This record gives sequence, C-alpha cells and structure tokens, in this order.
Amino acid sequence: MKKTSAFFAGALWLGALCAMAHADGTPQIQFDQTTYDFGKTSQVTSVSGIFKIKNIGDGVLKMEPPKPSCGCTAAEVKPDTLAPGASGILPFTLNLGFYRGSLEKHITVKSNDPKTPEISLTIKVDYTPLYELTPMTLSPHLAFGMSETNEFTTISRTDGKPLQIVRLETSQPWIKAEVVPGDPTNNTSARIRVSLDREGSPRRFNEYVHVYTAGQSNSPVSSVYLYGEIAGEVSLTPEALYWSIVDTTNSPAERPESLLTQHVSVRSASGQPMALKNAQCTIKGISVKLVPAEGGNAYDLIARLDTVPMTTVSGNVSFETSVAAQPRIELPVIVNVFKP
Repeated sequence: MKKTSAFFAGALWLGALCAMAHADGTPQIQFDQTTYDFGKTSQVTSVSGIFKIKNIGDGVLKMEPPKPSCGCTAAEVKPDTLAPGASGILPFTLNLGFYRGSLEKHITVKSNDPKTPEISLTIKVDYTPLYELTPMTLSPHLAFGMSETNEFTTISRTDGKPLQIVRLETSQPWIKAEVVPGDPTNNTSARIRVSLDREGSPRRFNEYVHVYTAGQSNSPVSSVYLYGEIAGEVSLTPEALYWSIVDTTNSPAERPESLLTQHVSVRSASGQPMALKNAQCTIKGISVKLVPAEGGNAYDLIARLDTVPMTTVSGNVSFETSVAAQPRIELPVIVNVFKP
C-alpha cells in the first residue's frame, strides 16, 4: 500500500513537472520573409509594407520594439507578445527623400527566442524621385573682395509632365535664388541660379534652397543644399589643428619635434599689413605663439603639444587681429588619443 502511494505521488510530481515545462516552453520566431524588395519605384515620397510574424514554438514569444537602421524608417510590432501558434505583423514605412539611389535599410528585431534572439530585416528599393536635381549640392565660395557669387543647378520632372515651379525659399536672407529663363519648348526642367550677397562676418555655412511646385505648394518637392564659405581678409591654412596620439606612455621629450609642433599660415588676402596678438589655446598643455612673416602681411602660428593628454580632447586656438571685420579668430583643435 505504501509503495502504491509513493508511486502515485511520484507520478503526480513528474506530471506537474511536465505541465510546468509545457507551460514555460520555448518560443520560436518566424518571419514570412526577411527581405522586402520594392524593386524600381518612382513618383512617391515613401513606401510601406508588412512583415508577417508567427510563433512556431511552444512558449510565449515576447518581442522588443524594433530598431530601424536610420531615422527615415518607422516600424512597430503588433502585438509584441504571441502565444504558441499565434501570428502578428511588423508594419513599416520608409521615407525616400529627394535623391535617386538604390536604398537598403535594416530593421533589427529582438525577442526571447533563445535560438534566434535577434533578426535583421532588410528593405530594398531602387528609387527615382519625381523631381531630380543636377547637381544635388552646391559649394559656393565668396572670395575676399567679391560682393556676389553665382552657382547653378537644374531641376527636372522625371515623369515628363510640366514642372510648374511656384516659388523658391532660401534659408537665409543673404541667399538669393531664381529660375533662369530657358528653352520655351522644354517645360519639364528649369535652371536655378543661386547667388550669395556679402553680408555679416566671414564664415563657413550649411544652408538650403527649397523648391515648391503648383501641385505641392505646402511642402518642398526638392531642396538644393549649400556648403560653402564667405571668406574674409584673414585666411588660415590649414583651418584646424589636429594631433593623433597612439602611445600615451612616451613623454613629449621622447617624441620627434615634428609630431609635437603644428604650423598654421595666417595671411592677409588684401596684401595689407596686419597685426595679430594674444594667441591662446583652451586646451591645457598646448602652447601657441605668433611669428610675423613677409613684412607683416603674414604670420606663422606655431602650436606645440607640451603635455600629452590621457584621453581625446578638443578645444580651440584664438587670437586678436587689427582687421576690423575680423577682430578675433578661432580655429578648432583636436588631440585624438587612440587606446589599444
């Protein structure tokens, strides 16, 4: 009787263990496809699709929010928890932008599947925008002594329909943009002139010109990006100081002088003498001095790394000038320390 009771109790215990094991189970994620290829696409601003998900395991599948490889892609899982045998979806939208190209983006999905805890989904599209710029970017340079500069780009409608530009919008008032009269028989493309007026202090800039058309006047159909410079009387060559340190164990005394010292040529574009003073660096351990050259028309700015930092640091070197339009000049400094 005791043996029967013990056997019965053992059977109940094993049954409970099996039930618990079955209740816990092992989830297994499965997608209907891991690559979504749209092929050749045009005349749209975005594409959308759905990856189908199924839990083919015997445990509850739990998924984290998906992580796209870029900000141009939005994705989510619905629902984020799947019982054994249940199905879900991962809808996504990819914003295509303004420029032609073969795009490949990725979405990472993490889950509690022990065999495949992370899956990368791929989205492909060979995209031709409805409006195309040639070139896509302009690099205007307004040299010292010049009051205006002109650059040109051509915008075309790729479906052969009339272009119908209604306005051009610039990011700064000193940037002017206009449509240049062209071939009256070609209404699918237009040439755009972008000009700069000398206004304000010398500087480098990243700006844009938005293009609006009759069919889409509330948002730009394309944008011309501008990366350029309005140069002043004082020019620097190079325009930044950079040290690359691989071994921090050696002291400056053990390093070649050529690796410790950097030179910047500071010149007067007008050819007139100028005075520079009060050179200083915001990074501790870097000494700077100004040495006149060419009768005062130029200076040699000498920067020396007297103390090697233990980690990468950045800052700037500044100095004062006698040029009214550029009373103080700064140039960036980076000491990049590589550690094994």
